[in-house]
Amino acid sequence: MKKKDILVIGAGSIGRRHALNLSKLGARVSMYDTDQTSLLEFCKSKSFTPVLNLERDMEKCNYSAAIVCTPNHLHIPYAQMGADAGIHLFIEKPLSHSFEGIARLIDTVKAKKLLAMAGFNLRFEPGLKFIKKNLDLKNVAFAIIEYGSYMPEWRKGVDYRKTYSANKSMGGGIILDDVHELDYACWLFGYPDTFHACYGKYSSFEIDVEDVADFHMKYPDKLVTIHADYLQRHYTRSCKICFRDGYLTEWVFGDHVTEYTETGENIFSYRDRFTANDMYLEEMRYFLTRVENGTTPESNLENAAKILRIALAAKKEMPDP
Repeated sequence: MKKKDILVIGAGSIGRRHALNLSKLGARVSMYDTDQTSLLEFCKSKSFTPVLNLERDMEKCNYSAAIVCTPNHLHIPYAQMGADAGIHLFIEKPLSHSFEGIARLIDTVKAKKLLAMAGFNLRFEPGLKFIKKNLDLKNVAFAIIEYGSYMPEWRKGVDYRKTYSANKSMGGGIILDDVHELDYACWLFGYPDTFHACYGKYSSFEIDVEDVADFHMKYPDKLVTIHADYLQRHYTRSCKICFRDGYLTEWVFGDHVTEYTETGENIFSYRDRFTANDMYLEEMRYFLTRVENGTTPESNLENAAKILRIALAAKKEMPDP
């Protein structure tokens, strides 16, 4: 793979993770953030190039791609800047907190023949990849998907009340924050014919967004339920798939997949060789490969827009798709 110059926009936790992984993959990394003091300190410690004037830098520098890792409500403005400058794009999930500007961004990407990918890292988790490869979709009767994690402790040393997750104006709330589960459900089972959602704020957290949500997705031949919350102190991320003959496939994040069949149990275990960063590293490798060979990524803007449309409709901010 040729050495690439990559611009990372946003130097928060996910931006720093992507920057470090890009460097591991041989890329030359530049970074931009509105917090210039923190940006300069981090770039100096990692030998990255700090960008202090983003618009001027985009015009002058020949970047292979830009990685947009800002709070949700800023994804589209920064991505549009990159697209206008003719730069390939990777945009962290969710695509945005509203549909404003998305059609224009997609049109620009198409007109300039750019490559754009949305960041859904669970597609690179070994257990879900195993299920995707082996799933007998036509025999699925129902699936139950769950995610729960204690949001106030996500970022050590950071006041959770000031993060985008806790603030509606910044695109927070469990529905948009956890579109990962919604995306992989559609990746495994396809887009639903109909759905409905129930959600609300049930914690004692000082936030103005929903912290518990349930999706019920209906297909012609199956049902898929998703539960997501900000509350559970014991991290949980799992999926149970039940087939028409009553046998099951169960997945536990970062650990194993168990297939219960008429001949017994088949266990695919990977706990001893998995770290969470493996997904992100593989995701960046996949993106750089697509940039190099010019092929459209599986998780493109059109998919990300469909996932966002479902999420926003669930929040009653758009009509049902």
